[in-house]
Amino acid sequence: MRTNDVRVRRAVKAFAGGRPVVVTDKTAQGEQGYVVFAAGQATPKLLAFTVRHTSGYVRIALPGEECERLNLPPMCARDGDRFGAADRVTVDWHGTGTGISATDRARTIAALAAPGAQASDFRRPGHVIPVAASAGGVLERPRPAEAAVDLARLAGLRPAGALCEIVSREHPDAMARGTELIEFAATHGLSIVSIDDLAQYRLRTEPQAIRSAEAVVPTKAGAARVIGFRDVRNGGEHLAVIIGTACADVPMLLHVHVECLTGDVFGSTGCRCGAELDRALTTMRARGSGMIVYLRPSGQLHACGLPGRDEMLAGEPVSQTVAWILRDLGVHSVRLSDDAQGFGLVMFGSIREHGLQAGGTVTPLASAG
Repeated sequence: MRTNDVRVRRAVKAFAGGRPVVVTDKTAQGEQGYVVFAAGQATPKLLAFTVRHTSGYVRIALPGEECERLNLPPMCARDGDRFGAADRVTVDWHGTGTGISATDRARTIAALAAPGAQASDFRRPGHVIPVAASAGGVLERPRPAEAAVDLARLAGLRPAGALCEIVSREHPDAMARGTELIEFAATHGLSIVSIDDLAQYRLRTEPQAIRSAEAVVPTKAGAARVIGFRDVRNGGEHLAVIIGTACADVPMLLHVHVECLTGDVFGSTGCRCGAELDRALTTMRARGSGMIVYLRPSGQLHACGLPGRDEMLAGEPVSQTVAWILRDLGVHSVRLSDDAQGFGLVMFGSIREHGLQAGGTVTPLASAG
């Protein structure tokens, strides 16, 4: 098992058991760390520990729709900062005293995470800061609030997590960073996990594309089984075009192609996209089998020669999507091209991570786009 998978699973187990974990985040100022725990399992003891070792600015991360349901409006909205409205108006639970003690804040946090919570249960302003987490978690916004909610979800709990940044013991006027975070976790027997660990774990264990349609389509390579997939994160729609029979035990010839309107449809000679696609179909017709994964990322028009074309060629997200499509189709062994070396290496790694085998390369089949 991968080391970062072990870290994530240990953190999830701790979360489920009501124990805090240390979540680290890489920033421009260096690696920072947070004490994070499941909001629904907040206790005075847990809050006292958190306040003692952190800045004391305790927040509770909630899904955006939950913030709206509980009438928690943005604390402020900063022009030009799309995250500026994440922090919401502070609250105290009506059943607390002054609201500032560890006991009071624990009650407020637990109340915010309760399934039956209502907007009228809280007075405003207060001493607990709600923060709206993005729906896609760390895959959409790799920040501590999203990590707290993701850990709660992975632990099978209500999607709500409390978090507060850890203060340095060596320099009490600054935040703890780097190795000091590891020492802090070891001293207190806490699991430690990074936001990147969480993101990579979710990419490997959660479906990145789901089936949406299927049909048999006549092509220049013969009748092809065409299966549509929808990207669960950005809504992009992709196609798997299968020539012949996809067999779980026989390596399937694979051509990965990112949509290019100018090359694929209008035959532009300014790029190789259309020619690569035609060559793949010709090769598959000659061999009697093969598969084309045709990727159509969401957003603006995708065509070589137009502004923004390079933005969709990020290797890791694309390769993870392809790996999930192959896994869904029951294709466990493929033959990749080495024509596009950088993209091919990332594709090879992602496929291996999903338990699929990437065999020898076949020169006529390229990863185009």
